[in-house]
Amino acid sequence: MRDFFLFETELPVGSGFQLFGPCHLTWLFSILLFIVINTKWYVRQTAKRQKKMNNLMGFLFPVIAVYRDMALVLTGHFNRGFLPFHLCSMALWIAFFYILTNNHFLGVVYVLLCVPGAMAALLFPNWEMYPLFNYMHIHGFISHGLIVAFGIWLLAAGKVKPDWKDYWMPVLFGMIGVMIIYPLNLCIHTNFWFLAIPSQGSPLELIWRRTGSIWYIVGYLAFCMLVVALWQMVISLTRRCRNSG
Repeated sequence: MRDFFLFETELPVGSGFQLFGPCHLTWLFSILLFIVINTKWYVRQTAKRQKKMNNLMGFLFPVIAVYRDMALVLTGHFNRGFLPFHLCSMALWIAFFYILTNNHFLGVVYVLLCVPGAMAALLFPNWEMYPLFNYMHIHGFISHGLIVAFGIWLLAAGKVKPDWKDYWMPVLFGMIGVMIIYPLNLCIHTNFWFLAIPSQGSPLELIWRRTGSIWYIVGYLAFCMLVVALWQMVISLTRRCRNSG
């Protein structure tokens, strides 16, 4: 517990966890089990109770975002790299505003873009240098797990029903995001959305090796659009199977 508030630069070498090692796999299994159990419970609730749960998540997401930043500020480790411009940081606020407004565009962007993004972060985390009993470690898995869980709730309960005609929504959001985030990274020397350098151990590294730094953004965008399309395919097939059953 003495390492709980230590930053990555203060931790002993080798104190983190191994990608797809016992700690990582335990987190993934626990999150999956949580999602399965809670989704089954959520879809059985009345619309009024589901709304209460959504409101709870709408309160919880900003708290999660602010808690991490407050801890970083109080320990003197907050820097521009922790500004809320990573996709999953944005997802916490996209969910918040979706819950407030019930806006279809925000809902589709959340479930088609933010949810697979959070899934990728859970599979290929970039906080692997932190040990289990560290707030950055715990925050990373819980925040991304809740982003995925809430998206699955919305899909399973039919609150958000993305269709192929909505495919342009996450693509547009992503394209505009890249046009804003890429020059921002250059100006303030950050790596939001991993547009400057791919996350270590992720499929983005393969794209980098195939395309090189010059064409990396093109490969990045093509890969993201493919992931969104595949996720939409999974959602459509699942919906079709449920309706036919």
